[in-house]
Amino acid sequence: MKHGQSHSTEVGSHRVILYNAPSEIERALGSFCFNGYSQEKKLLFIYDRLTLVDLQRAIEPYGMNLEELRRSGWIEVASVRDTYSRDGVLDLERMAKELEEKTREALDSGFEGLCVAGEGSWIFDESFDAAKMVEYESKMDEFISENPLDACCIYDTSIVNKRMLLQISSLHPFAFDTDSFVPNYDYFKDAYRNNCESDECRQLYRGTATMALEMFRIRGFYAEDHCENVSRLASAIARKMNDSKLAGELETAGKIHDIGMMSLFSDMIGKPGKLTWFESQLLHEHPLVGYELVKKVPFPRTIARAILEHHERLDGSGYPLGLKGDEISIGGRILAVAEVVSAMSFYRTYRDDYGIEVALNEIDDKAGSFYDSDVVKTCFKCFEEGFKF
Repeated sequence: MKHGQSHSTEVGSHRVILYNAPSEIERALGSFCFNGYSQEKKLLFIYDRLTLVDLQRAIEPYGMNLEELRRSGWIEVASVRDTYSRDGVLDLERMAKELEEKTREALDSGFEGLCVAGEGSWIFDESFDAAKMVEYESKMDEFISENPLDACCIYDTSIVNKRMLLQISSLHPFAFDTDSFVPNYDYFKDAYRNNCESDECRQLYRGTATMALEMFRIRGFYAEDHCENVSRLASAIARKMNDSKLAGELETAGKIHDIGMMSLFSDMIGKPGKLTWFESQLLHEHPLVGYELVKKVPFPRTIARAILEHHERLDGSGYPLGLKGDEISIGGRILAVAEVVSAMSFYRTYRDDYGIEVALNEIDDKAGSFYDSDVVKTCFKCFEEGFKF
């Protein structure tokens, strides 16, 4: 370490690691710590569910030894109870102040800044104000943009409310994906949307959607062209509602709205009868899986969000997030109607009744409760004027 030398004035970064099991984050945590070590920043690890054993396992492949780093003062470890809470209650002010002080201490000791990895999953065991948590993350993002603090927030996705998880993700500019930290789609969604306005970008995401559609056909997910049908009907509804731009985006969204189904077991897709509880839970994840997949391209935000929301219902009974009313985008509401009409118009092994009339009766009966009434009316107009699958 370059003690006595002036430290750099580079600002830090705000990152997030989302995991289901400790073994999944070894590469992410090790990479983050080694990057900070290479930049001669002091390391701080705030642990809870993840332990010091997990930290040692993560940094070992990078030739780093936890005990040696602690003896040299290069790394400091603390529990969440020592840093994030006061008398067992989450204290966001203390949390922010602690990180600011640790950053100054690191600089005063001759380090180039502070690199902190903190476990955040425990917060969801406490009685906490979600709005305050979001406010805290926003303030930290602002502080990090002006100071040499690299912060990495770590959350266990198996215990975090999914709606809150998306909110938290959207507050971090960088997220770990496969083998490195990459720009986070949820954070840069507006910039991504602006960058997808060019003809070249449109050709890219439409071509990608067509490729995914062919993958569905190869795997034989549906006897009919379900995704193509949803694509055509969703586009027709949006166009009838005088939104040609949305029509083009929903044409693409419809083709890949079920891409998350690729994560399901093949025998589940055509299984006759009722799914087991476990199978239902897996099925309910497919819009969220699809959302995460389409972010890799990335598609325009409208497309990604419609895919995420195509099984949401106005009364909050849908999945995967249980959104209600205006929380669901117009693209999601249109895609939901197009999806159910297409699905109920054709035979399924788990359902006896099917056909266009059955499908239209369904959306008519549930208009205003499950489905957007204006979208339902427009869908009827499409069929009255000659739309066919």
